[in-house]
Amino acid sequence: MSMDVAIWVTCLVSVPADLPESNNWNTENWEDFVSYVYPSPNMDWQLILEKLDDTESPTEQALTLIPDIKHGYVLSLEPIGADELGYKMLDESIQFLANKCGGAVVEGPAGVQKVAPKP
Repeated sequence: MSMDVAIWVTCLVSVPADLPESNNWNTENWEDFVSYVYPSPNMDWQLILEKLDDTESPTEQALTLIPDIKHGYVLSLEPIGADELGYKMLDESIQFLANKCGGAVVEGPAGVQKVAPKP
């Protein structure tokens, strides 16, 4: 089982260059999509980023927080029982995307929330 969140932003990001520890992300090319995988130092969890298809749209609730969001990404932390470092990397990755695009909206198990950019 994994912790999955959708992240909606106003700009396209350069993956993995716009992510924390960008040199440690692995690119996995599939037939119809690309995923980026960050393995934990002890190989006991991993963080996976995938871009949502452009036919996917943010929810109305997300659009009320940032009306011009249009690009979506999914971050999955596997397994859901990952340690504190895994959740820290998940949060940092979300913040990096928010910083790059001037903010982000995250949709996940905790609901829908706006993430402001940090200087």
